[in-house]
Amino acid sequence: MGSQGHSVAVAAGHLGMPATIVVPERTPLQRRSTLERSGAKVIVHGKSLSDAQMLAESMADEDASLTLLHPHDDERVIAGQATVGLELVRQHGASMGSPGAQLDAVFVCVGGGSLLAGVAAAIKQIMPSTKVIGVEPADSDVMNKSLLGGHRVALPEPGHFVDGAAVRQIGPEVFRVCNELVDDLITVSNDEICAAVRDCFEDTRAMLEPAGAISVAGAKKYLAQVPLNADGSRGNYVAISSDASNIEFGILRFIAERAAIGEQKEALFALECADDSGMFHEMYAAVQPRLVTEFVYRHTPANDKALIYMALERPDDAPPSSVQAEAEHVIGALRKINVEAMDITGNELAKTHARYLAGGRPGAIPGEKLIRFEFPETPGALAAWLVNLRPSWFLTLLHYRNHGGQVGKVLAGVRVPEGDEADFEKVLADTGYTFFDETDNPVFTKFMR
Repeated sequence: MGSQGHSVAVAAGHLGMPATIVVPERTPLQRRSTLERSGAKVIVHGKSLSDAQMLAESMADEDASLTLLHPHDDERVIAGQATVGLELVRQHGASMGSPGAQLDAVFVCVGGGSLLAGVAAAIKQIMPSTKVIGVEPADSDVMNKSLLGGHRVALPEPGHFVDGAAVRQIGPEVFRVCNELVDDLITVSNDEICAAVRDCFEDTRAMLEPAGAISVAGAKKYLAQVPLNADGSRGNYVAISSDASNIEFGILRFIAERAAIGEQKEALFALECADDSGMFHEMYAAVQPRLVTEFVYRHTPANDKALIYMALERPDDAPPSSVQAEAEHVIGALRKINVEAMDITGNELAKTHARYLAGGRPGAIPGEKLIRFEFPETPGALAAWLVNLRPSWFLTLLHYRNHGGQVGKVLAGVRVPEGDEADFEKVLADTGYTFFDETDNPVFTKFMR
């Protein structure tokens, strides 16, 4: 979808060879155009990388003139990726000024696994004591699950945010090499990845896509747990950035919103208190000296309670280890002025949808289901779900927000008549979209109905 397809297109052009690249429907138009400008024929097929791969394999089987080039599970591809490890070894030796200088660990984005396998193969031959650590998104940790289980597993559907590292299953050769040589794996949240994108931009003024910054996120998470050495350092580490140039402009909004949470610099709270004049000032004073970065509130005449979302920025010098204690201190300070608070910083429903839907609570609706789902941001994707709703399945809530042109996030409330539950679940499953039943989520039951 990204750099590998582009590399194939450019190499084929230099060799005077035709190249056909099959991509899934969710591949952004900009990336398809880049491939075509490089001389490749682009075929768009299927909802996922697996669908596109199946078509490419069938084309190669049916046409003897075509040679299938697998993006990851090929010994030659892994050997090519191993040159990154060799380059790292050469640069490390020169920068440390001593042939025996120790490199403690290398962090590598997993994705399809060929880069991780190749780097591990090179590093372990030359510097066997150096750890090779793979980094995956928490919602696409196919390598982590495979290595822990001792066999290749397949995900129903990988997460969409880090699309450059989203595969359903690792290839057998990649799995064999990684199972033998990789020392550890780290999973990171989307918020932590957003924070790493911002860190890289502030350090280098280069804007990396999520797959390019994920190794940095893993290194930060790992090093936060490493004790200081006698010289005050934590050792020598390298995070390999990959697929760094394929960021879509629209996704920057989501990254900017989540970076502060990923850095553990911002926390989000849901508040409930008497809807009295002057309460905002009292709450503001109670949480000082913290900076209030967001208030979300809507007056509901039928209720005597105010429901409020509030975001706070933590001090720059606050250590990560104090995050939980800080949240408890805020909750305690607000309780003193009769404000009940809940830390919802880790609640995806709250961060993505609920904070923007304050107010308008109708009360409990018999048969109401709350579904949060994600789908590739392609024309008609939302309509394809809506058209399958029966007239008797009444929409009670609909919140849609585009998070950067590649994934659509929707929160929908549907009143399902008694006896239709199984049919409704089948419609959800048949869409092929990732969905979550949030009907019992405490943020919904307490603050949204």
